Amino acid sequence: MRPQNGRRRAILCASSGGMHNYGFGPNALELQKRERSKMSKASLSATIALAVGSLFIAGCATKNYVKQTISPVDKKIDQVDQNSQKRDSQQVSDINKTNQQVDEDEKKLSATTEVARTADNESKSATAKANQNAKDLNDLRNVVANIDDYKAAAGPTVVHFKINKDTLTEEEKAKLDQVATQVASMQRYFITVEGFTDQTGTKAYNDQLSRQRADQVISYLVGSHDIPVYRIHMVGLGEQKLIDEGKGKKAREQSRRVEITVYGAKPLSASGAGGN
Repeated sequence: MRPQNGRRRAILCASSGGMHNYGFGPNALELQKRERSKMSKASLSATIALAVGSLFIAGCATKNYVKQTISPVDKKIDQVDQNSQKRDSQQVSDINKTNQQVDEDEKKLSATTEVARTADNESKSATAKANQNAKDLNDLRNVVANIDDYKAAAGPTVVHFKINKDTLTEEEKAKLDQVATQVASMQRYFITVEGFTDQTGTKAYNDQLSRQRADQVISYLVGSHDIPVYRIHMVGLGEQKLIDEGKGKKAREQSRRVEITVYGAKPLSASGAGGN
């Protein structure tokens, strides 16, 4: 029989990796150590891989969780932002409408103020005119009430006109200036203005022409000398009261006239009605 010292025999060793055959000899222990080292490294690598995989899985799960959690919040933020923009736009629109309404109200107020100012001025003017009219009417009533007190201050002043004319010449205006000077110092007076024509032409035409001549006299006295118009009484008599019944040129010239007569009365006493 062969010696057992040189014989190799196989032994069955159990390990986590399976069954391995190891022989007896000087390198057997070294091989066992290397095998154990490899097994430890493999186990460590598996552990590390498992840990890394767990971390990867956990990371993926965390990302999904975060995504699922943040997405509704983002949507809510977007919705709030849209609502805020709509609200801001509506507020701006309301402010613009308010400003437009304010501008329109200011324009209406300005127009109303201007109308009120104009109405106030017109009212003051109307009041002043009414007061003047009342005074003039009172003076006229005094004239009428005391008509018998008035006497002709002097003979009539006569101004003449050219044929078919109602224009005053400078010479005739000078006569009217004297009338104005006469009444300037009088307190109670009135003036009669009577217009006439010659007998040439129709009655209707002569009546109209006589009134036009009288109007020219009144316009000059009132416009140039500020004689109150209510103190003047006018009548157009046409071809009535001819100066000369004859039909000659001289006779007709004398009839183309206006007669101005000033009537005056004594001043009223302090207890009576006043007048100018």
